[in-house]
Amino acid sequence: MLFDATDLPRPPTRIAEGVVHLPAFLSPDTQADLVRQARAIARGVAGTPVAMRRPQVGQHHMKAYLMSLGWFWATNPYRLVQEVDGHAVPPVPENYQVMADAIIARAQELDAQINQMAVETALVNFYPPGAGMGEHVDAQEEADNPVVSLSIGEETTFRIEGHKVVLMSGDALVFGGPARRARHGVTPPRPGTGPEHTGLKEGRINITMRQVHPA
Repeated sequence: MLFDATDLPRPPTRIAEGVVHLPAFLSPDTQADLVRQARAIARGVAGTPVAMRRPQVGQHHMKAYLMSLGWFWATNPYRLVQEVDGHAVPPVPENYQVMADAIIARAQELDAQINQMAVETALVNFYPPGAGMGEHVDAQEEADNPVVSLSIGEETTFRIEGHKVVLMSGDALVFGGPARRARHGVTPPRPGTGPEHTGLKEGRINITMRQVHPA
């Protein structure tokens, strides 16, 4: 390979209407801090009904592991709750809103259709080797405010309505406006592409932040 992909220019890009990709938005230290923070939260709820889990969808379990913050994504049927069998859902960390505000502000410079959002819930997803996410629509929230997504660890390809973008560790992605209910998904992580500074041996973490209720 003539060039390492990480050495090539990757400017902030408007991928499609309402979809903005912000490469390397998170510093290496911030990425490592977010991994440590997620692990601490996961340890705190281990063994409870709100623990990080592989949700059952229909007759099968997802390959990815999910942990809900703020609101819990219950399945069969899909619904949002803040308590499961007497166990409170962990709150959204305060630093998530700070990050979301900075990401939204930068994304708005590229697409004016992206509006503000309050982080009422977040999903911390861990994708082990071989685990992707089929195309789906984020439709559980009543609010139409944008989704803010962070990638940490190995690379993946994000697909949304016919568009594709490679997400590397530290990248942020926003989809809102006309793309808020767009079908999207990710491929399994590419082995060996994760930087050492994250503290992840393999796989990738994706943090998606969302607003649940209309303002």
